Amino acid sequence: MGRLDVSHQVSPMLLTINTNYFSIHWAMKQCLVPVIFVLLILGACEVDESPGPNENNPLTPEQVLEEAERQFAFTPNQNFEALYLCARANSQLAWYFLFNQDGSFDVMFTTDTHEDFTFKGAYTYSNDVINLQMQGGPTMPFPNGLNESSLLIMPQWGLVAAFATESMACVCQGHNLNEQAAPKANANYDCPNINFQAASDEDNAIELVHRAVPFEFPVLGSVFRQRDIYVNGLTNPLITRGYGIYRQTGNKFYASFRIAKDFADFSQGKLPYDLGFIEAPFEDYNVLSGTISADGQQLTVDQLDPGAGPCSLR
Repeated sequence: MGRLDVSHQVSPMLLTINTNYFSIHWAMKQCLVPVIFVLLILGACEVDESPGPNENNPLTPEQVLEEAERQFAFTPNQNFEALYLCARANSQLAWYFLFNQDGSFDVMFTTDTHEDFTFKGAYTYSNDVINLQMQGGPTMPFPNGLNESSLLIMPQWGLVAAFATESMACVCQGHNLNEQAAPKANANYDCPNINFQAASDEDNAIELVHRAVPFEFPVLGSVFRQRDIYVNGLTNPLITRGYGIYRQTGNKFYASFRIAKDFADFSQGKLPYDLGFIEAPFEDYNVLSGTISADGQQLTVDQLDPGAGPCSLR
């Protein structure tokens, strides 16, 4: 058992955490066991995304997903480096599994007394199955040891976007596959106000490689969006926040805030438990595309009225 020493023990690939919770129910032993899946959404209400192309939105969400799939081929059965947020049966903890290129993984969690711990395990990925192993012991997170294999893997955008074992469901929160690095950690872009109505307007912020994690490490391949709706007569804006991952090739980027929802849909009838109804965070767009320009100083989002101008790095 090791107390996490963020000064040297864990790589900068680390963690993504969010402050909203939703329940996943596992149909096991003839009962539904609620677990908390800390994930990707704040104040969300799922509605249909944009129904089709228009002047400011050249691609539908499904077209963006398909275009990104063409850009990033998936190669299974090889080691990878990515971070996953996992829900385990009979546990209220948020579990983080950081897979390393050398075949090891770090499992991390925060106790209800706000103590952070990390433990080392090993994995293999062969014959289309991910196997996780960790020694047991009275001071280990799994006293009887861990030996679990994936029942289902969902590839998306060239990586293992989500997977599930008999006792756990995991969704990708970050990765090291982008060829270009963000200009800095917490690369926060302020976007022009858009959607001016008689009594409201909208402001957005996009952040690449955020540190919204217990140990404040930059999460490679991660993206954060905040959408503020200002309404006349209200003191504070209506705020929606979401976390996801992004891929970049050249100056083109793609971002998804709906991997958890996609996995719930993908897994229907394929697992011995039901992930239940999972919502994506934003009422408008949960899949984005765009360009990064001016040496990373500007970011233009196709779906957020690009005619209003680019988002600027703060």
